Amino acid sequence: MTETNADIQKIVAFENAFDRLLGIVDEEGGVRGNIVVQDCLQLLHNLLNYNVSNQNFFRETSGVQRLPNLLITDPSQTAAGRNGLPDADADDEIEWTVQHARNMLVVLDVIRMLIQPGNTNTVSNQTAMQQCGTIPPLLQLALAYEAPSSVRSQALYAIGDIIRSHEANQNLFQRILITTAPEGDAESDAKPIPEPAIVIVIRLAVGKRPQGVAVNEYYIVRAAAAHLVQAYVGGNPDAQLALAATLTPPGDAGSASEPETHQSAGSLIVSVLLDWRETGSEDVWRVWYASMLLSTILRDHIECKEQALKITIGDIAQGEEPFPLLNELMSQARQAAQSESDARLSLAIFTLVCVWLVDFPRGVSTLLDESSNVAFLVEQINGSSGVNALVQGAAAFLFGLVYQFDLEPETPMSRENLYPILSKRVGADQLLIRVQRLRDSKEFQYAVGLASGTHSNAYGGIPIEVYFDNVFTDVFKKHCEGFRVAVRLGPGEAMANPNYAYLQGGMAGYAGSVGSNSAPGTPSLAGAASISRAASPAATLTTSTSAPGATSVYGPHPTEHMVAQSEFDALNDKLADQSSQIEALKHELEAAKAGSKIDLNDTSEQLAQEREMRARAEAESATYAAEVNVLRQELSNMQTQSLEETLADDSTGAVKLTELESQLSELKIKSEQDSSNWNTLRDELQKKLANAEKQVVKAAAAGRNTNKKKEQQQATAIESLKSDLKAKDDEISKLNLLVEELNEKVKAVDGVEELKEKIAGLEKEQEDLLVYLADQDQQSKEYRDMLRKHGEDIPLSDDDDE
Repeated sequence: MTETNADIQKIVAFENAFDRLLGIVDEEGGVRGNIVVQDCLQLLHNLLNYNVSNQNFFRETSGVQRLPNLLITDPSQTAAGRNGLPDADADDEIEWTVQHARNMLVVLDVIRMLIQPGNTNTVSNQTAMQQCGTIPPLLQLALAYEAPSSVRSQALYAIGDIIRSHEANQNLFQRILITTAPEGDAESDAKPIPEPAIVIVIRLAVGKRPQGVAVNEYYIVRAAAAHLVQAYVGGNPDAQLALAATLTPPGDAGSASEPETHQSAGSLIVSVLLDWRETGSEDVWRVWYASMLLSTILRDHIECKEQALKITIGDIAQGEEPFPLLNELMSQARQAAQSESDARLSLAIFTLVCVWLVDFPRGVSTLLDESSNVAFLVEQINGSSGVNALVQGAAAFLFGLVYQFDLEPETPMSRENLYPILSKRVGADQLLIRVQRLRDSKEFQYAVGLASGTHSNAYGGIPIEVYFDNVFTDVFKKHCEGFRVAVRLGPGEAMANPNYAYLQGGMAGYAGSVGSNSAPGTPSLAGAASISRAASPAATLTTSTSAPGATSVYGPHPTEHMVAQSEFDALNDKLADQSSQIEALKHELEAAKAGSKIDLNDTSEQLAQEREMRARAEAESATYAAEVNVLRQELSNMQTQSLEETLADDSTGAVKLTELESQLSELKIKSEQDSSNWNTLRDELQKKLANAEKQVVKAAAAGRNTNKKKEQQQATAIESLKSDLKAKDDEISKLNLLVEELNEKVKAVDGVEELKEKIAGLEKEQEDLLVYLADQDQQSKEYRDMLRKHGEDIPLSDDDDE
């Protein structure tokens, strides 16, 4: 009844069910109890599941604070601290029964249920669990070798859920140190080495599998550890950078045999990827999760990608040539493809390189330093037999990204050199077909449908569809549209395409490290210059009206100013468009003149359109001028009224007011004169346009299509109109200057406003003091009356006479 009925859940919960259930669990021996404990925990789960009010009540009644006690089983769990290896000499090792595991899984399920992503109470529950110390026992449980893999994995998932998107919890987890004994003899005098918890967790994800544990069983522990790492790094760029700083090449070629406890987190990930022959044959998921974790560290973080790009393989002291890690990974992918090993190995490397190169032209340039990389990708794409379809799709997507982000100025192979390979040897259509087949595959759709790090169930087993991680699928979905556009455009067409910069995410104008203010490898938007070149002469209106201080012209009415400014900007845009259209018409007319074949009928239509556009622009400009005058009048009225009230009792303020009124009157006169001049200019323009139209009509009626004299007159009329329009713009600029002068004058009034406020404050204090004195006088009078009644001789005062 309590599993699906919300009303019954509430009734039972408010009958003190939580406290009673947890009390029974404690009486029965905690999670190591019998079936009664499981029933109590399952009932607790049912009362909280999908019931927000019960979850709030559970937290407010300190139910969350009692959960850590249910997680503590026995101190012997620390025996697993030795790199996940059991202590052979431990006599007090606790056996995990089936009932014990079931009880613990229900407790872990309750914890995860309270902190599900997207719930309104998730953040509050995360904070409460951190404050009551839930993370340490969960870590101890996750590192307990003797515990079932299903319990260990769910403990890791629970920690990940507690710290996901919670900055305080992530910082706390970052500071946790775990002391592990060195490998070897347990009776050794070597001191335990404290290590960060994140290093231990990464070791669980990509380290060696404990002896006696099957690959399928330990897979769920790797998946859960990877989930925890992603939860720690997600939304935490500082954590990404900290992990990237540990990315170092392994000490020697035989690093696979080096004790993992001696390696940093980044060095362990790199060594697993480079020694895939040994690690992959033992457990392919070590390489797969190493690729996933490195992708998580590099994703959307230029500094981390730069740090990884600095890693080189090869000992210079031994005469070996340093080889970038990026190209070494491509070499490992080539060897994996030739060895016909598990397709997941090639896919792991390909997907990692894809995440690395997205939005990172410097990395593309490094990959192109090795010319065999392009040939290898082409070979994989064009392979007709013996090549996995998923590998083909990943190689096609990688090749397309190389072409798309090959934007470094000093690249070894420019886009012009790559384009023939793309268009002829591969073919854009075939490339897109390979990528589309990858996108439609059930393996890719399975990865897309899964949440981060949930590739397994709680009781073991590897889904056969797991080939791609969530990092790659997210990057693929984000950049797929830009990718499809980029591969169909030639190297010259790409920058000219209006949608290319948008689909590239701002990378179309990439200029490398040019510019002192840019971080290395940071893209710059050089395409902005092309926008400014399209500006018309009317663009000076926008510049002048948006100058600093213009927003204060309208004083107490910011909303009206915003409306007027937006309308003014819209008019400027329209004028700019119309001016550009006029320029285009002018160029067409000049081209026709050069060919000595001008159709006066067409020219007449163009002039008529031009006249209509100018008439509309003039009407809109006149409307705007009228609005400016109205706003200026309102401003004058408001400021005059404010000044009269403020300076009524201040002779100095009265002088300032007189001066400002005089200046405002002069500005009004100037504004009226400019408005009159504007009307005159507008009338003259209309007359000239009418005369030009008449001339064109007469010329068309007479059929003088080749009259050069009329052509010159028309050109002269157009030039005259252009000069008149320029003069009109100058007049508008002068009006804007006058508005700025008025704004400066208004600033002088701010001091008067402050003076008025101070005077008002002093007057209020004086009134309060008078009231206080009146109260004191009244009390003094009452005291004197009381003293007289008691026989005291108190002389009469003025108040007593009243």
